[in-house]
Amino acid sequence: MPTSADPAAALERTALTLGRLDAALDHHPLLPAWQHAVRLEAACAHAGFDGAHVEPQRLAALVEGLRLRPPASPAAVERGADLDALHTGLTLYGLMTAAADLRSERDLDAGTDALDHRRLVEEALWALTRPSSGARLPVLARAMRGWIADDRPRGAVRAALPVALQTTGMTRTLLPILAGADTLHPDSPMDEEGWLLAFARSLEREAEEGVVTLRRLEQAWRAARAALGPRRSTSRLPAAVDLLAAAPLLGPVRLAALLGCSLRGAGVMLAELVDCGAAVEVTGRGSHRLYGLLGHAGIRGETAGPRRYGHRRGRPPRSVVSEPVSAPERLPAPAPPARPERLEIDYGALDALIADTDRAIARVRRRLTDH
Repeated sequence: MPTSADPAAALERTALTLGRLDAALDHHPLLPAWQHAVRLEAACAHAGFDGAHVEPQRLAALVEGLRLRPPASPAAVERGADLDALHTGLTLYGLMTAAADLRSERDLDAGTDALDHRRLVEEALWALTRPSSGARLPVLARAMRGWIADDRPRGAVRAALPVALQTTGMTRTLLPILAGADTLHPDSPMDEEGWLLAFARSLEREAEEGVVTLRRLEQAWRAARAALGPRRSTSRLPAAVDLLAAAPLLGPVRLAALLGCSLRGAGVMLAELVDCGAAVEVTGRGSHRLYGLLGHAGIRGETAGPRRYGHRRGRPPRSVVSEPVSAPERLPAPAPPARPERLEIDYGALDALIADTDRAIARVRRRLTDH
């Protein structure tokens, strides 16, 4: 009988676990949110293997372009370590988004690291998929082992492995959580049999964690729907919750475009979702706000909000004139919005969220250029 240390049995269990995760995510409406969440978690976990500690919520705030809360320690060395860790996490996140970016090289911004990331990932992908004989998982494991043994960039092969699994037919969906990260631990075995066993166990563990992450996102989705309470059949709030569940973060402009409503109407809906406890605002800004389900509340704790100059926000004024403080006038209540047309929820709108990946990728590259 095969034992727990048998690589063949471990690879068989891994293939079954990958199949379960792949089947659970196939055409799942939360797939964009899941891919974003596991990229953040994987980037932070991989950064930890490289000696850099960064929290997923903090990295998420940086990816969204939010101004970060400074570290609690005033020591310059602590601030420098925080910046180095964020740079490492952002680089790994950029490699993973480059692996998922289907644009041609001529459409990439030559002023950022996008081209370098694309070429590194493509080189790693070619190294993983070049061997064509034998079972797919052992071939990928041996190719990854050869890449690491040659002391080549580990972040590139971690980003390329999920693409290689999809390219070779092991998965139908791109699953960024699969990276065989345990094989990159300093005390990981480098002999072929030990490496195969570590590779199989790592993928099995990552796939199980991917299922847990999906269930957590589904639970947050159901909780947000329940927080709405009974609504009219013409209400667009359930559709807004569905889009917030499928997207990492949304602002009024994006929500209005996806629902086909006015910008003011989208802002009213988001404010109502916050009031009923179905969503949270994460930026702390007066404008250009971003909203997500309650699971994103931790991002708010990592942001410093807008810059303040006295009682003003934004750029400092040329001259500050003191004014007497007076009680604010009571503004009339806004008129209720017009009755919306009946909405037929079309999950095809969720496909439009994939276009947000381009925006996130461009923002990541600008951040990488700045650092």
